[in-house]
Amino acid sequence: MNFTNSVVGKKWMAIAGLAWFSYIIFHMVSLLIFHQGEQSFNSFYQQLNQHSLYQIMVVFLVMLFSLHVVTAVVRQIANNKSKGRGYKKSYPHEIPRVAAWSGASILFIFIIVHVVQLKLFVNDHWYQITVELLSQPLMLAFYLLGVLTLSVHLHHGLSNVLQTLGITQRSYHYLAISISLILFVGFLSILASVVL
Repeated sequence: MNFTNSVVGKKWMAIAGLAWFSYIIFHMVSLLIFHQGEQSFNSFYQQLNQHSLYQIMVVFLVMLFSLHVVTAVVRQIANNKSKGRGYKKSYPHEIPRVAAWSGASILFIFIIVHVVQLKLFVNDHWYQITVELLSQPLMLAFYLLGVLTLSVHLHHGLSNVLQTLGITQRSYHYLAISISLILFVGFLSILASVVL
C-alpha cells in the first residue's frame, strides 16, 4: 500500500498540518511586535534567528511541509484514478475543485517566495526590510493574497480535523472560522500599518 494514501500517511499529513498551524499562530503573534516599533521588532527577530532551537524547528517544519504537500498531491492523483463515481471522493459543492487546488497552489508559491525572501534579506534590519517589501504595490498585493489563501486553507484544515475527531456541531464550525479570521486580521494588521 502506498504510504501517502494509507491511514498512516493521512495521519502524518494531519500532524504536519497541525504543526504548521501551531507555527503560524506563533508567527502571527511574533509579527505583532512590529506595532511596538523598529527596535523591539529587530531585537526580537535577531534573537530568534540566532537561537539554535529555532533553526532546528525550521528544518523540521520544512520536512513536514514537504510531507504535507506530497501526501496531498499523491492522494488527489490516486483519487482521480479511482474508477467509478462511487469510489471518488467529491469536493463539497461550495468548494469547486479548481478553486481548492488554485488556492493550495497559490499558498504553496506564497510560502516558497516568503521563505526565499527572508533568506535573501537576512540581516539585522528586519523592520526596515518589512516596510520596504510591503511598500511595493505588487508585493503588498502578493502578501495580501497569500494571507487570504492561508486563512482559507486553515479553515479547511481545521474543519477537517474537527470532522475527523467526530466534532460536527455548528458551534465548532464557527470556532474554526473565528480562528482563521483572527489570524487573517493579525497578519493583515501588519500590512495595514505599513500602508496607512
